[in-house]
Amino acid sequence: MALTPIRPHGPVGGGRDLPVPGDGVRLAATRWAGTGPPVVLLHGLASTRRFWNLVVPGLAGLPVVAWDQRGHGDSDAPPTGYDTASVVSDVATALDSLGISRAVVVGHSWGATIALAFAASHPERTLAAVAVDGGVSTPSTRWSRDEAQVALAPPQFAVAPEQLIELIAQGPLAPWWSPDVEEAILPIFGVAADGAARARLDLAHHLEIVDALWDYDPVATMAAITVPTWIVVAQPLTVPDDPAGRAWREDKQTGIELATSTLARPRVVILGGAVHDVPLQWPAAIAGLIRSAVDEIREAGAGG
Repeated sequence: MALTPIRPHGPVGGGRDLPVPGDGVRLAATRWAGTGPPVVLLHGLASTRRFWNLVVPGLAGLPVVAWDQRGHGDSDAPPTGYDTASVVSDVATALDSLGISRAVVVGHSWGATIALAFAASHPERTLAAVAVDGGVSTPSTRWSRDEAQVALAPPQFAVAPEQLIELIAQGPLAPWWSPDVEEAILPIFGVAADGAARARLDLAHHLEIVDALWDYDPVATMAAITVPTWIVVAQPLTVPDDPAGRAWREDKQTGIELATSTLARPRVVILGGAVHDVPLQWPAAIAGLIRSAVDEIREAGAGG
């Protein structure tokens, strides 16, 4: 079903939209000019590159690039290729096309998994990795493959755009809601010919990515990473004391322990009071952590 963006808008902060090649796909990207170590921003599952809108101003002066990953946003949606290796290959191909030999690779949620997998498989191209609330665990610790397909399936809806905005504004980001947050989230959705808003990521592709996550091995991945790796953990102050809440807390703690014991150069930051979409909640904090990774590279004399 063809969907058009609810409210199209250009890049923030003087960025330039451009197409870049992935591994056999065309990716819609935005690039910001600057000097120093390049920074690559990878969004999470069912999101788009505009998710980083509020973080980018805090990276002003650095060379930054973000793109819609395959199947997402304005990028191509091929029928196959949603496994982790294919998406990591997209990253390498896109960087080649942009003339970027090495970069600080930043990812949020599923994007953090891709960032860590890229750092593990392309150590010569990774200056540092920043994993924002993702990448250190796998659904296989909590579900069977079939259970994960059900538990992690996205909600299916078709509502008027105004109703969609109202529903999202009342969600976890409600205390931080603003027009800028709205503009960063709306590109995730599109409007069909019937006038209803739906998620732009196709359900089948969403579930293929979930299936690939089930196979992801965070221990082997982190063990292969040699560069400084920032693990940023969003930790709400209150979690329901029920089976789901306890499993969530256990997953978080296990991920932190795995990161500190497995990574060669871990930097673990726990953000108490943060929601999962912390780049929209506290963008200045996330930009500051990315700049810390860049500063560490500069102090070490590494290039970009």
